[in-house]
Parts: sequence; structure tokens; C-alpha cells
Amino acid sequence: MSSAPLRIELYDPERHPDLLLRSPREIAFLLRSLAERRVQLGIFAERRYLFTSVLLDVSEEHLVLDPCGDEQLNRLATQCGVICQGKLEGVTVQFACARLVRVEHQGVMGLGAPLPSTVLRLQRREFFRLPPPVPTWWCELPWSDPAFAPLQAEEPKLKLRVLDLSVGGVALLFPPEVPAPAHGHQFAGARLILPPMDWLETAMEVRSILPLDTPGPARAVPTRVGFRFIGMPTAAANRLYRFLFELQREQLAARRGT
Repeated sequence: MSSAPLRIELYDPERHPDLLLRSPREIAFLLRSLAERRVQLGIFAERRYLFTSVLLDVSEEHLVLDPCGDEQLNRLATQCGVICQGKLEGVTVQFACARLVRVEHQGVMGLGAPLPSTVLRLQRREFFRLPPPVPTWWCELPWSDPAFAPLQAEEPKLKLRVLDLSVGGVALLFPPEVPAPAHGHQFAGARLILPPMDWLETAMEVRSILPLDTPGPARAVPTRVGFRFIGMPTAAANRLYRFLFELQREQLAARRGT
């Protein structure tokens, strides 16, 4: 990659603890997005700019960076920890690699490191959210939940359309005739129906409530309700992570016309 310096300000992660990703699944998902989009990363050692790189590969435990054409800078990068920083869709992403080592990647030399334990995203949204493709995704909530009392329904489940989805939560469309649950309300048995993947169940908590239109006199409106997942089983979380990653990769390939 080019060694022309970038105008980049490094950030102190300790000053932004609420913007740090700590989940290994979320970190791998974000770094794969950087790799898929060939996002240019500034590589710094001891707060000094070294060169520009891209992520060549991201696995569950390791990453591989494209080395510099200047062997002296590669050697410097492997002698001390580096900080990598770039922008994904206008959002600054920064992470540290404690130790880079020379590795072989697809027959050529790369710079490898364990996946970072934290990644700083300078945006308060924690996860990438993807809209549903066709067919539409759904979420089923039990009508028996106290949030819906005293409403009556013949079916045991309330079926709601998914507006967007991430590995951390989901946004659902509540029709005008169904009042949105209160902020902080928890559902113990939500079922996500995400074709072509099999359904999965999780508990979740209301985090945001947004009417989708300005109400007029005597006029009800639909509501967008955002939830975060609570205690999703590890196996289910891994399935969802892989499902969303593959979907994101397909969407990127479609946009590129490949």
C-alpha cells in the first residue's frame, strides 16, 4: 500500500469506554466488514505514522494485514505494537495489535496478529443493522405477556415485521392497534423467524420507541420499537452472527455487480 501519510488523530479508548466493542463476535464482524470493503487503515507505532494498509483476512481468532513495500517499516511494525485506524461508512474505527508477526497469506507475505480484544467505534450505535431481504423476517411475541394486557387475541403469538437486525438487537414494527411496550420492558420468549435460516429464540429488552408518523387528531400510527437481545444462547448467537455476515457479504457482492 501507499506510504503517504494520512491526516489521522489517534483516540484514547479509555476516554470512550461506552464506544468500545468487546464481544469477539462483534469485533470479527466489524473487521470483516473492513476487509470486505478494502478500507484503508493508517498503521501507527508509538503514535508515529508508519504506512497505509488493508485487512487481507479476518478469522475468528486472527487477522492479516497487507505489508508495506518498505521492509524497514514492516520490521518496525513487528518490533512494537501498532494502532490501526480507518473509516467505515464515515465512522472512525480504531484498534490495537499488540504484536504483528510475518505470516504467509495466499502465497505472499502478510502481517498477522491475534484479533484485538477491543475495537473503538466513534459512533454510539453498537452494531451494524441490516434490513431484511425478501422474504420478510418476522418476530413472534407471546400475547400472554403483561405488556399486551388487556388485549385479547385468538392466536397465541403476536407476529411483527422486522425492520432491521443486528447480532445485538432487532427493530420491530408495531401496528397502530397494538400499543408499544414500555421502555425497559423485557420479553422472555421472543422467536425470530429469519428465512432461509431456522428460527431462534431469545429474551430481549425494549431500548427505543419511535412513532413512524406525526399523529393527527384521532389517528393512530405504527411504531418502531428497538430491542436488545438478553442472554441469547451462545449457539444461537453464533448462528445469527454467521447468518448476518454471509448476508452482508452477499449484499456487498451484489452492489459491486459480482
